[in-house]
Amino acid sequence: MSEPTRDPVHRASYSFAPDGENLIVDTLLEPGGGLPEHFHPIQTEHWSVVEGEVHFQLGDDKRVITPADGEMLVSPGTRHSLRSTGRAVAHLRCRVEPAGQLEAFLTDSSAAAREGKFMRGGIPKSLSGARWAAGFLKQHRDETVMTFPPQFAQRAMIALLAR
Repeated sequence: MSEPTRDPVHRASYSFAPDGENLIVDTLLEPGGGLPEHFHPIQTEHWSVVEGEVHFQLGDDKRVITPADGEMLVSPGTRHSLRSTGRAVAHLRCRVEPAGQLEAFLTDSSAAAREGKFMRGGIPKSLSGARWAAGFLKQHRDETVMTFPPQFAQRAMIALLAR
């Protein structure tokens, strides 16, 4: 696994290990930390909780999962989100098929979070944050699509601000 990269806004840390054309992502969610709702048009994800408990949204299904629940399959195009519900750090593992640019997506967004470019939920803190977000959304929209702000607002932001 790679050295962890930390996203202080979403209170998450990620480590990566290539697995052929796929990617293994270890995610540590601090208490209350989580990944906002999104979907992947072309990738399949296999999530499992290694330690702790996590509120997992898969489409319209919402429930708390633990290591006893085994693997959660997230098919391409399925909205999903995660949030730590326990008092301790939750450790999750995800196999991403194919890897695509997911590692770059997570490391770039973590770096922007550390630089203070956005608030929780991806809301930019400034005009420079909005410019960064527009370029970031444009760069990654073929593989990772955030569900907030709504797609029409993302398209407008990209058209107005992405370089």
